[in-house]
Amino acid sequence: MTPVRFDDRARTLTHSLLTDAARVPSRLPRERDTSAPWKSIAVFAATVLVISGAVTVASIALQSAPVVKPIPASPAGQWKSFQLPTRGSSLAAISCPGADYCVAVDHRGDWFVSSDPGGGAQAWKLVLRFAPTTGPLSNASNAMDASDVTTGVSCAGRSLCVSVDQIHQRGYVVISTSFINGGPIQNVLWPVLDRQVAFAGISCPARTLCVAVGAFSPYGKLAGMVLTSTSPAVLPNVWTPTGVDSTALTAISCPTVKFCVATDAVGNVITSSNPSGGIVTWHVTNVIGTNSFTAISCPTVHFCAAVDSNGQVVTSTDPTGGPDAWTTTTLDGSQRFDSVSCPSARFCVAGGLSDSVFVSNDPTGGSGAWTRTRVISSGTEAMTGLSCPSTRFCVGVDGGGAVHVYTDPGR
Repeated sequence: MTPVRFDDRARTLTHSLLTDAARVPSRLPRERDTSAPWKSIAVFAATVLVISGAVTVASIALQSAPVVKPIPASPAGQWKSFQLPTRGSSLAAISCPGADYCVAVDHRGDWFVSSDPGGGAQAWKLVLRFAPTTGPLSNASNAMDASDVTTGVSCAGRSLCVSVDQIHQRGYVVISTSFINGGPIQNVLWPVLDRQVAFAGISCPARTLCVAVGAFSPYGKLAGMVLTSTSPAVLPNVWTPTGVDSTALTAISCPTVKFCVATDAVGNVITSSNPSGGIVTWHVTNVIGTNSFTAISCPTVHFCAAVDSNGQVVTSTDPTGGPDAWTTTTLDGSQRFDSVSCPSARFCVAGGLSDSVFVSNDPTGGSGAWTRTRVISSGTEAMTGLSCPSTRFCVGVDGGGAVHVYTDPGR
């Protein structure tokens, strides 16, 4: 499948047919005119399209917290970039459980694995996802095709990584448990629901819990959904679906197995202190009017940072505290953010439809506490995914198939 620019793709299938309402990022300019792969999902895309249209109509900006001597981001850290040999598709997401291990995925389902993420393109291994070694589609010659879109990946250490996508208008997860000591990759392609469903993202805080989010429309009516598995590495793989919202969910972050925060396409955060406990454990709070959230990062239960489609960062030191517990800061009103990663409450990196990232050592300190740094030389691709396992190390991926690595040994 060929990449498309973010704004065009968001309008036609909004979030990889999922929710962009917001989450899947930009793609290569040459994909702008590639609409055929999405015709088979026209009904679902049209439903999501209504939401994305509404998203652009109105926005309620919350009062930003007053800035008292904001702490500027450290200029000491450096970014370096290199190109991965993607096979005509843009990189979609990345997960780095540590500075010595990362997994990136492209939109067509290929995995790129590295135990030396900053070591250049030669340090990354391409793992094809077209021929799963086991699972219901292991013998299917057409296991992947142009209508398949991978939207997220999460690793609970080296021993478990899970990616999500939509395949033939049905939700699938791809599970790998063979990363220990650099062993062979054993991909398992497993169906989650036998209905029309599309995933936006996933978070696996431990081997004992993975939580995926997205949208489903079994009867033409869109609903936001979380799917949880308390044994994601065990087959047959069991995922429990829970409808928690009336619109598409766009992202999720679970700092622990007992706490998750999700976002949706109309300015809501959805929190749970018992992610596998069913609908009564999830609570919806509107924090930014009707803007579409695109990504969220919660390094602890006491801090979250989310980004939206209007260049805003929304932070909270009490994610379950209601609307007043969230503060909105506008960093660049002309930029659509696609990704954010915060290894702690004192360091965040945000990126999106721009050649730059925004870095802060004080994410709640207002716009003056964020520094803009150009990292994408071409200026035409979006930073579609970011993963920062520490304040000294971050890895981002963009819509052009490039990897961007941040290191700051002095921090």
